[in-house]
Amino acid sequence: MTAKTHWPAVAAALAAGVISAFAFGKVSPALPLLKDAFDLTLIQAGWLVAAFNALAAASAIFFGLFADRAGALRFCIAGTACIAAGSALGAFAGGAMLLIVSRLIEGLGFLAVIVSAPSLIAAASSPQSRGIAFGLWSTYLPFGVSVALLVSPPLLDTLGWRSLWAVSALAAGACVAMLALQSRHYAGVGTGARRSLASVRASLAQPVPWLLGIAFAAYAIQHHSLIVWLPTYLIETHGTSNTAAALATALAVFVNCFGNLLGGWLIQKHVSRGKIIALTFMVTSIAFVGIFSHALPDTARFALAVFYSFITGTVPAAVLSGGVRYARSPAEVGAIQGLIVHVTNVGIFFAPPIIAATVTFSGSWDATLWVMLACAALALACAFAIGRYERAATRS
Repeated sequence: MTAKTHWPAVAAALAAGVISAFAFGKVSPALPLLKDAFDLTLIQAGWLVAAFNALAAASAIFFGLFADRAGALRFCIAGTACIAAGSALGAFAGGAMLLIVSRLIEGLGFLAVIVSAPSLIAAASSPQSRGIAFGLWSTYLPFGVSVALLVSPPLLDTLGWRSLWAVSALAAGACVAMLALQSRHYAGVGTGARRSLASVRASLAQPVPWLLGIAFAAYAIQHHSLIVWLPTYLIETHGTSNTAAALATALAVFVNCFGNLLGGWLIQKHVSRGKIIALTFMVTSIAFVGIFSHALPDTARFALAVFYSFITGTVPAAVLSGGVRYARSPAEVGAIQGLIVHVTNVGIFFAPPIIAATVTFSGSWDATLWVMLACAALALACAFAIGRYERAATRS
């Protein structure tokens, strides 16, 4: 635990997350060009999009355990290097199979970074500023994906899809150097620690990390579904152009970052995680009713969607900082983060087919509202349980 926050070290860990998110988000805008270039089938295209979430849903908890054993700094550097290598391989890929392999390598790097970087942030930040530091960390995914969405059109139009992979590789390589230069500020997490099986079981048996993971999965299903299906919804129901739909989606993703910062500020002010999660899902449930209401004009409904993305950003800050809060020692942070990421990505993995099935069988996009409200009910139940555990811990 450091007495003073080393912000360049925090920034280096945050940069690793943002670059990982960029690697995650760059496929979607490039997918039409990739399908043409490699004559991809729908199944192959699906693997390109789903590779990251499929890996996380299957193995994130094990990556967290490996991060604790190897050391968070080593694991984060190795993960960032994997993203650089995978992106470079993809940039020179001559066939669909090699491109998918490169995507899997990037996915391994992505997982390694997101389970280990929080340990680096905790090590480099003081207790007084840790809430703000984790508020910044929780912006890594929306910020990185927003950057990918915004820089893709000019790069794709002028230099082609390979330029996105080249940018990703170069940025990841630079981040490896940044992490290495800041290594002295990651005291206590540079090397790993041996843990007994009993210790692993004890850390993973804590109820609050599971509850945080389930609440985060509910958030992820809602937010991921909105972002994935918003362009299709705008194009199919309102005749919006592809460019306008992409820009509208980018705006909805980007404002989530400001909600992340708000969540970090609330944690800094010692507002309980259970209260943050509960209030957020109450407010967003009302927003969803408005989003799916035909009584409101389209501009108002879109404004509510943007507001939803902003206010729901408080949830990642509450959850991701909880991974460090409920680790009983630095050697457990990776395992707790891996558990939360694992549960969350199971939700993300199933979100698109759940939404698609709901719309298909109901014949209307309006039925999606019930999926969103069911997720909110699940998250509220978790939030109330988290609140009880937090109050009990405070009394003891």
